[in-house]
Amino acid sequence: MNTEPLTALIEQYGLSEHQDAILDSVKPAIYFSLEQAGQGEIGQSRIGGTPDLPVSMAWPKSTAYDAALCFILQINFAQLPQFPESPFPPRGMLYLFVSEGENAAEQILFWDGEEALQSVSLPNPEEMATDWYETLKPHKLTFNLAPDIPRWATDDFYRLCTDLTIDEEPLDELARAFSKNGIGPNSIGKLLGHAAGIGHDPRQDAYVVREVNPKWLYNYEQRKTLDMTHAQRWQNLLFVNSSGAVDLWFGDAGYLQVLVHADDLARMDLSRAYINLESS
Repeated sequence: MNTEPLTALIEQYGLSEHQDAILDSVKPAIYFSLEQAGQGEIGQSRIGGTPDLPVSMAWPKSTAYDAALCFILQINFAQLPQFPESPFPPRGMLYLFVSEGENAAEQILFWDGEEALQSVSLPNPEEMATDWYETLKPHKLTFNLAPDIPRWATDDFYRLCTDLTIDEEPLDELARAFSKNGIGPNSIGKLLGHAAGIGHDPRQDAYVVREVNPKWLYNYEQRKTLDMTHAQRWQNLLFVNSSGAVDLWFGDAGYLQVLVHADDLARMDLSRAYINLESS
């Protein structure tokens, strides 16, 4: 994993005296970038267009609305860079479908690669759960293994700021600059790496909803009674940014993040995944 672009930015942002500690906080991430427009061949990692599904998998529906979910992307594990810590099998496909504001785990699917894939057609517009993503422009995806540092506003980010005795702003600006300049202008998201939040650590929400009581999501008095160190076992599986290049918007130019428990990720069991959509 090449850390040279990150170390160059650490120097540029005046944080060289903290370089070792920042590099110690690194997690490997697989960033994905837009390659060329178009659907591509069957099994190609892509954003937009239509998915390539195994014969046994029907187009997924929202159980809340009994309507077809919107296809966002598919990632072919065989096309990912390999590294020792990778939790992903050498083959299979990860699919992301979405609806409006749900955190339901049914939106993220894993196929193990045992069956042949087939290109499928979009459901009729009146069968879709939402029309928010109907103009999404298909593009092939490419992948790049790179370091990722803690992101605002997570417990890891605040802990690193405290340990380094620095303000939040320089570290946040460093992370943003690395995503934009260290990875490349066409980067649209990542697998693994650090989670991100707006206002608080979203892993706490995942822990509360999936392991404690979903009714406590906004009950902050009850949440104060919980040991939130358990939330550290939740981690980023998939992060997708809004992008004008493909006409993809999550709320007001926000992002969508899929969080999974570490034990579930080791088994590629996504049945408890927490879908987190953040928008300012």
